[in-house]
Amino acid sequence: MDSGKAEFMPKSAVRVKYIGIPRVLREHVVVLREKVKKRIIALTKANVPEEMVPVKGGCFLMGSEKGGPLEKPVHEVCGSSFKMDVKEVTQVAFQSVMDNNPSHFPGGDLPVDSVTWMEAKEYCISLGKRLPTEAEWEYAARAGTHTNFYWGDDYDATKANYCDGSCELNVRVADASDGFKNTAPVGSFPTNPFGLYDMAGNVSEWVFDTHDPSYYIMSPKDNPSGWVPLQTEEVQLGPEQDFLAERSASRKIVRGGAWESHPSAGWSASRKVYYPGYRIEGVGFRCAAE
Repeated sequence: MDSGKAEFMPKSAVRVKYIGIPRVLREHVVVLREKVKKRIIALTKANVPEEMVPVKGGCFLMGSEKGGPLEKPVHEVCGSSFKMDVKEVTQVAFQSVMDNNPSHFPGGDLPVDSVTWMEAKEYCISLGKRLPTEAEWEYAARAGTHTNFYWGDDYDATKANYCDGSCELNVRVADASDGFKNTAPVGSFPTNPFGLYDMAGNVSEWVFDTHDPSYYIMSPKDNPSGWVPLQTEEVQLGPEQDFLAERSASRKIVRGGAWESHPSAGWSASRKVYYPGYRIEGVGFRCAAE
């Protein structure tokens, strides 16, 4: 019987294979999620300033003959007492003071990363603090010890966050696991004998000092604070190219290991050198004070 309704019968079935979320959409979702995380951080009230620990002054041997050229020669340094932040500066604290968060890995209790030397310096000054000198930083990292790390000469994944087996970089230690693929919440690992967290890993840290290749040779014994550039040098490149270029020593010192570095970068004596405007996913900071 004719119902008066048209009926359409497909000649063949059509199979649709689901292969997951399209890459472009997935990337958009990731970006949106990171923006939401940063917005939550911006709305969170931080406890600023962070807790500091007093560090009694003293003398120590700075550098390492087992390290690379940057760590040599070993030389005696004596410093005055100072105070240092117990933990690396968190994203929520940085956001509260600077009203921005440059971090690649958003998380309120994660260390701020991808921060420039100038931003780190400004943050500390805003709180009546300053960046530590690298002599202060190494003295605090060693905490009275003379070994590669404050706990000994060998890497221990239970004591610091480095590029372990979950890290996707070629410096990873495949058979190690510290529990974190990237940055860890500050204070996730034990303190050193001075009561400081993450002095051997998580993020490397900007210090005050300007780099000079010969500074370790001519460094003063008492309270060294890095090379001080006297002037820029005029460089002639050609008949139509005249400009003022800063010496390579305008670069700043970075101390300590990070989630994206090999364990050897976390030796107490280890040094890295970057231009002050660099933003690096493995670099953060902490502050010091008199």
